[in-house]
Amino acid sequence: NMHIETWDRTSLREQEAVIGRDKGAGAPLSGGEEHTDPDFALAGREGEPLIPTTSHVHLAHPDQNDGVRMLRRGYNFTDGSDGLGRLDAGLFFLAFVRDPATHFIPMQTTLARDDALSEYLEHRGSALFAVPPGVRDERGYLGETLFDR
Repeated sequence: NMHIETWDRTSLREQEAVIGRDKGAGAPLSGGEEHTDPDFALAGREGEPLIPTTSHVHLAHPDQNDGVRMLRRGYNFTDGSDGLGRLDAGLFFLAFVRDPATHFIPMQTTLARDDALSEYLEHRGSALFAVPPGVRDERGYLGETLFDR
């Protein structure tokens, strides 16, 4: 879940620094557009990185994770209030990876240690599912490669 009330009281500048992106355009703080690759080497006038090293974008990027990439999707949810008048809202996060031990867990460990976004989040649960390989051709079947020798 996300502590929405706390996040909403945070200045726009700090929100953008926490994420590493322009809130309006979605572009990395290093410039460009939403799908522009972040440039972590660009620095501001005082020499500080334009994209903070504790930002979510910086820490989750493949450059910071031995090139590991994952297909990921986030789905926002809102489920009323939590009984204390706080908004019960957050993100269902899905990641498709070849091997959680070498892809997801190392990245999540880095995020848990250094991600500025963690201040605004409360982890509620996790699940791990195996998805069998796809079908090779019209004669094949789902998961067939699991049984090939």
